[in-house]
Amino acid sequence: MLLESPASKRAAGQALININSSVGQLVGGALIGAVIASQEGTAIGYPSAYFLIGCIAIVMTLLTLGLKKQQEQIKTSKSNY
Repeated sequence: MLLESPASKRAAGQALININSSVGQLVGGALIGAVIASQEGTAIGYPSAYFLIGCIAIVMTLLTLGLKKQQEQIKTSKSNY
């Protein structure tokens, strides 16, 4: 993924990847905790949380269909190397 950017901007790209990953972990944990807590302490909150996680995973899987093909990625990485 870092080969998508020029060599002079790779450190900034790596920093953005790390920040986004950390924010995703924090928001994800808080969101799942909020879903469970919103069910007022009943056991229904856990299946609701797993359903939400499943829906998000499906959306993320569909979004991957818009990624570059391997040949395009190789071409870009060669031009930025």
